[in-house]
Amino acid sequence: MPALLAATLWLVSGAVEWLSRQESGFLLDLLDLLDLLDLLAPETVPIGQLAAPAPWPLVLAALSALAVAGAYAAGLALVRVRRREAPVPTALAAYWMCAVLAGAVTAAVPFVAAVAGALAEGRMPSGLAGTYLVTGAHWGLLWGWLPAVLALSLTTDDDGGTLRARARPTVAGALVLLAAAAGIAVAAPVAEAAGETAPLPPVTTGPAAGRA
Repeated sequence: MPALLAATLWLVSGAVEWLSRQESGFLLDLLDLLDLLDLLAPETVPIGQLAAPAPWPLVLAALSALAVAGAYAAGLALVRVRRREAPVPTALAAYWMCAVLAGAVTAAVPFVAAVAGALAEGRMPSGLAGTYLVTGAHWGLLWGWLPAVLALSLTTDDDGGTLRARARPTVAGALVLLAAAAGIAVAAPVAEAAGETAPLPPVTTGPAAGRA
């Protein structure tokens, strides 16, 4: 459950960031509010990926959320303790840091893909690629307390346990993270290429434009 909440919050943050950059329709009236929300909603899913032709925005957003869920689940399984093994503030801070690390690890995927793509093309990587790492950690600091509180509320005296008990969810989360990261690494360049070759919307001129 905490991992699913983390993935949902990751998508919510990305959606708010995307909406804050729209300037059409009723969003113009909410621009000031969205600018404020923009500070509280980091760019979890790169805007360039969300602007790609369908279905790539949905595919990449879903893979990104899976990566966050897997990373958080793996980290939580490693640090989770029984209810009486650690003070509440210590456990809460540990679970919160799992979200920070999950965000940074997930954000590292497009960062590594951007660097690898630039080097493959014989050019220097853009300095903006590194901002993904900071953005992911920023998201964990702002939003990570929510899955941390949920994980803490679900903690029982049976949590923690032996190394074998921790290994199963850790390995499962790591496998989900690796699978999602591989999917992003494959889909992101395809989505970028599709965006570059997508036809521009037609421009109407003359009398028809006047009637519109």
